[in-house]
Formats: sequence, structure tokens, C-alpha cells
Amino acid sequence: MLKKRQLLFVAGGAALLIAAAFLIVCAVLNSGTVKIAFYGVDGRVQAAVQSEVGKMNLRRVKYTVLDAGAPLPKNVHKKHSILIAKNSLAVKNRARDFAPPNEALFDALPISIRKATELESGGHYALPILLGHFEMAYYETARSKLGLSVPQSYGALLRYLERVKETAEIPLVCAGAEDPELFGFVSAMSESLWGAEGYKKMLAAARESSALNKNTLPESLTRVLDEVKAMQKSGLLFSKWTKVSLRDLRYFMQERKLGAAAMFLSDRREIEYNLIKYYSSNFFPRYDNAEVHGIIAPQTVACLLSKKSGAALLLGQLVSSDAQESLSNLSQLAPTGSRAEAFDRQADDVRFWAASSSAGALGGIEEECDVSKERLHALAQRIRAYLEN
Repeated sequence: MLKKRQLLFVAGGAALLIAAAFLIVCAVLNSGTVKIAFYGVDGRVQAAVQSEVGKMNLRRVKYTVLDAGAPLPKNVHKKHSILIAKNSLAVKNRARDFAPPNEALFDALPISIRKATELESGGHYALPILLGHFEMAYYETARSKLGLSVPQSYGALLRYLERVKETAEIPLVCAGAEDPELFGFVSAMSESLWGAEGYKKMLAAARESSALNKNTLPESLTRVLDEVKAMQKSGLLFSKWTKVSLRDLRYFMQERKLGAAAMFLSDRREIEYNLIKYYSSNFFPRYDNAEVHGIIAPQTVACLLSKKSGAALLLGQLVSSDAQESLSNLSQLAPTGSRAEAFDRQADDVRFWAASSSAGALGGIEEECDVSKERLHALAQRIRAYLEN
């Protein structure tokens, strides 16, 4: 057994090594200007990354916010060192322009979460640093009053909503007037009903439909929408949910009209605490007909655009446990690092659900269709028209 003095010596030596390593990183990073571009991420994520980079005391850092409504610039890899973006097919399609991240960095992430940026040819095109989630939020007052358990399967969800009709004017709602929420709900329903592989087939058909701007929807998508229509007809899902805004959702909560709500984790963060505290979050229940499932959990990723060692070292810092904890706290999203502390229980649960799902974190229709915002909105309108007829 080591004596106290020896322990202090070992601990002190380790601290000196860590401090020295940090100084070396800073010295390398300060050898040039680090140019960080943001694409399609919200203000909280931008602030979180800037705060973390700010701790490195770099002399020259330049931040640029790219227009998320426009395609990713063709010369993005020539003008910037690192790209912080919402993971999407548009980002993946530019993988050839990125410098491959050090594969050792992925050791800090659960295996299922690493899958989000895997390339079929091997390796990864980006490093996941944060996770969102499309969740089911259950009104705990109604659940407790009826003595119900949180549904763990799709069949259990339908039975749960049928019971909740006894006390709730609206058993389930989603802010379907908002395109992201509409796509999130349809994506979660598709993955729940057909599993990860069936969901990916639906995405491929939806991509083709939106790319060609077809007036008709593919069969793999209408099968999902038919199930949604059945929920509307039976009164389990609010019949006019495609006209509900996020503002309406807050009103329903305030008036205690709901049994449950389907929403993004980021939506939850924008709702007043005195309303949202009564809603517990959980993953979207799954229909037990597929072995492989994931969760709809949009990822924020860091893409290495420069092969210079400074940018690569900074990328590595973003998945350190301390940085992951800070990023989660400031963005209020889930960390991707296995050992990092999360902002709260909801964020911690998202990481667990993604890590324990065989297909991991999956993007929604919005992320997986590489088309213009106009064509995405046109697809959303066709979905609404189908559900409202």
C-alpha cells in the first residue's frame, strides 16, 4: 500500500501531466486561426460550443453561422476548420470533403451512438457531440389518477390512451402545424411500427418523392399515415393535430386538457417549468414486430474540415468528459460521451435509450431528405392533406 506522501506525489505528477498536455494542446491550437462554422444548430448549441472553446484560451478563433435554409456551401471545407451541424443526409453527402476524425475519439461514445455517422466503406464522417430526441411526454396527474404504467410497447400505448380518454379531453397531441414536429411524429410512428430497417425504406421512398416533388405519397409512407388516421378516428390522437402549433400545445397544457404530448426534447426546454414539470418523458413505444429498433434522436455533430493538428485536437476536446458535461448543461441536450454527467434526468435518459437501442440514434424525415426547405415544406403539406381527408 502506498504511503500518503507517495500518493500525493503520484497524484501531483498526474496533475502536472494533465496540465502539461492541456498546455501543449493550447500551444498547437494557437499556432493559427481556428475557424468554426455552425450549420442548422440552434442558439443554445452555438453558445455551448463557443463557451467550451473559450475555455481553451485560444488567441484566434473565428465563428461563422451559415444559412441553414441554403445548401451547405461547396467550399465550406476550404474556408473553415470545423463544422458544427445537425447531422443530416446533406452533411453525410459531403463526407468526401471532410478530413476523417481520429477513430480513437469514438471510444468515448457508446457503440450504438457511434453508428449515427458511420460510413458504409468504414470509418466515420463526423463526431456526434449532442443528442436531441422525439419523445412521448405523459401527463403524470392523469397517469397517477388512473393508476397506469408508462407504455412500453405500441399496443400498450393504444390501451393507455383509451383509458386516458376517461379524464383527458385530448388523449394525445403533437404540434403538427410545425413542419419539424410533423416530420418527427411521422418518423417516430414509422420506426415504431416497422423497426429501423422498415423506417429506412420509408425514408428512401420519401426522399425520392420529395426530390421529384411528386404529388402522390409513396405506399411505405401512406401505410404509416393510415395508422395515424386510425388513431385520429378513434379519438386517441387529436383529430386536428396537424393544425396545432407549439403555442397551442402550451395552451392545452395550461388548461390541463392533455393525456400525453409527442414533442422534441428541444420543445420541452422552451415550455415553462410550471407546465412541463407535470409531464414525464419516455421513448416512443415500439410495435414488437422487428428485432432492430432505434430512437428518433437528431444529432449535433462536429465535422473536421482541416487536416491541421490544431483542429483535430480541438475536435478531441469536445468529447472529453468535462466538455461533454458543459455542452449538455448549456444546450440542455443529451451528451454523447459515456461517462459525462448530463444536464438532467431527461437528457441522461436520451443517451441511455440511444445507447441501449440496437440501431442507435436515428435522424427524422427532415434530416434524411436532402432537398430544399421549399420541397420539404411541400412534402409536409402533402402529408397534412392526406391526414385531413
